[in-house]
Amino acid sequence: MSTFVAALALGVSAWSVLYLARQTKAAAEQTRTSNAVAAVSANDMVLRALREVHVLMLERPGSRAYFYGGKPLPEQPGQQDEIITIAEMLADVMSSGVHVHETVPDSTSAEPWADYCRHVLENSHVMSDLVRAHPAWWPNLVALLPAEPLS
Repeated sequence: MSTFVAALALGVSAWSVLYLARQTKAAAEQTRTSNAVAAVSANDMVLRALREVHVLMLERPGSRAYFYGGKPLPEQPGQQDEIITIAEMLADVMSSGVHVHETVPDSTSAEPWADYCRHVLENSHVMSDLVRAHPAWWPNLVALLPAEPLS
């Protein structure tokens, strides 16, 4: 009888180990799926914020050149305020995007996003000057600045 009980206990133990392994595999798959969903969601959030900034640029004809075309900050105070405000919003979006893409483990957009940020900082006097003037405000962007200020 004790042999039967021992065999039964061994069988139950083996079954519980196999069941636990199956549960662990399912949990790992669920984690991978959750990470992928988080990556897509984070990327979507950043791109939505970027679209809002682009809408502001569309509402102000010619403003895009200050961010992508190397055009220096306008001299008129009212225009300066508009462009600087859009630049601050764009810097917020860019910095947030760098942070989000570095934080989300399954993000495949981290390097393309960093490339986009480098492109903006290399082609915008307004953006590079703003980040250089306030590095503590956008610490994620400082490392992406070109070595030399735009001329």
